[in-house]
Amino acid sequence: MNQILVYLAIAFGIVVLIFSLQNMAAVDVTFLIWSASIPKVLLILGTYLLGMFSGWALLALFKTTVT
Repeated sequence: MNQILVYLAIAFGIVVLIFSLQNMAAVDVTFLIWSASIPKVLLILGTYLLGMFSGWALLALFKTTVT
């Protein structure tokens, strides 16, 4: 079972590496008066991490209000 998890982790790492290499083009991001040119992969991963953090915070808020 542990070997399967290791193989899945390696496969996932390879997929993330391929994804990163294919999305290195720069994109312009503008928010209010702030503007930046960043690689597309950083924008996608940053958005994912912000969504994950906000979901975690919302879940923690619901857990504290229910109990």
